[in-house]
Amino acid sequence: MPSEPSIQSVDIAKIRMDGGTQPRAQLFEEVVAEYAEDMKQGAIFPPVIVYYDGEEYWLADGFHRVRAREAIGSKDVTADVRLGTQRDAVLYAVGANAAHGLRRTNADKHRAVKRLLRDKEWMKWSDREIARRCGVANSFVGRIRKSLSVPEEQINHDAEGLDLDPSVRLAKRGGTIFEMDTTNIRDRPQTEQKKSIKRSRAKKQPVSPKPLEGKPIEVKEGDTWKLGKSHYLFCGEGSSRKFLKLFPPEVALLLYFPRQREDWTQAITLQARSTLLFHTFYGEDIDLKNLRKIIENCLSTTTDADDSIVVINLADPLLFILMESLFCSCYCAEPDPQRCTDALAAWAAIKQPVKKL
Repeated sequence: MPSEPSIQSVDIAKIRMDGGTQPRAQLFEEVVAEYAEDMKQGAIFPPVIVYYDGEEYWLADGFHRVRAREAIGSKDVTADVRLGTQRDAVLYAVGANAAHGLRRTNADKHRAVKRLLRDKEWMKWSDREIARRCGVANSFVGRIRKSLSVPEEQINHDAEGLDLDPSVRLAKRGGTIFEMDTTNIRDRPQTEQKKSIKRSRAKKQPVSPKPLEGKPIEVKEGDTWKLGKSHYLFCGEGSSRKFLKLFPPEVALLLYFPRQREDWTQAITLQARSTLLFHTFYGEDIDLKNLRKIIENCLSTTTDADDSIVVINLADPLLFILMESLFCSCYCAEPDPQRCTDALAAWAAIKQPVKKL
């Protein structure tokens, strides 16, 4: 069915939002409130995207905007109406906000990819095609496809052989089949919504370091170490040419932990898509567990799996373990040999390889 856009006012009551077209893992009430306030002040928002199949209007993009219109008492919303089916709306939705609107979380990207991989027809597409539709990397799709091993005979479907939004799915990991709840966040109790507001990406099960036996690793200034398959630790300043030679072609996130306040304005020539600068007067007395949460939230909201992260000054010796659990590659420069030694010892204690280059 051809899609011919038409800008028109549509009654919100007529718009279907329950057909598996919601592309996000959850809606954020603070975003709805912010949009609603802007609308009250006269702000003009882009039309939402809906697909009309002759009987039903299926919302494909603009869930926060529709909720905001409802919040201010409006009965209608300006929509870009396109001719198409519920499935056309789903295909548009999985790639919505990849380049505009509220930035997608990693949970949103996981949801989009899984939406296609759990469909009887779309699951047969190549990783490259699903990645193109969802606006993610091919490797990202491949990893999720591998983790979701659902026997085809177990896939529930309706009379047309299509299943877009079940509340329970079967998944298999490590040879064990188990049920996985995918109930939409809107259908959960209000108290549970508040608990789920934190944005996070799926990650590996963390491993707690155990004390090492034997001679500890010794680090000297100028040393470069490789941790596992994708992490590097340089004992020296972040501006060193030796460290700069380690850099990947693209840097998703720069984590900068200046030791002195005077360092705040240091020139950082590194081109990164996002940067987090963190400094505290508490110095060594800071609670590293809380700092770890800050870093994890930053990683979850600004990076994808397989992205490269550059760290200037190692604030937490367990940082490499966190990066590994989130499938990121870490390139770190730390001038203090003792801090480097602590980080290598923590890494080796989880039975991961450490190699001096």
